[in-house]
Amino acid sequence: MPYFVFRKLTDKLEFQHSHEAYKDAKQEVKDLRAANPDEDLNNFRLVFADDEKQARILLTTKHESSPVEEWET
Repeated sequence: MPYFVFRKLTDKLEFQHSHEAYKDAKQEVKDLRAANPDEDLNNFRLVFADDEKQARILLTTKHESSPVEEWET
């Protein structure tokens, strides 16, 4: 399964590239963040998925936060 790199815009995800190796995908995200210092670091996302469609679903699905345990407070 490949790694997908996306740029998160206000109302959509912009596909950048896909990579077979994690190292290459991570480096691309680092390079994009360095080239765009004025943007939020979370605008550039890396996700591991079967295909681009699944990657988009993973990045846009809201996840419930886990309850805080007593020992975490």
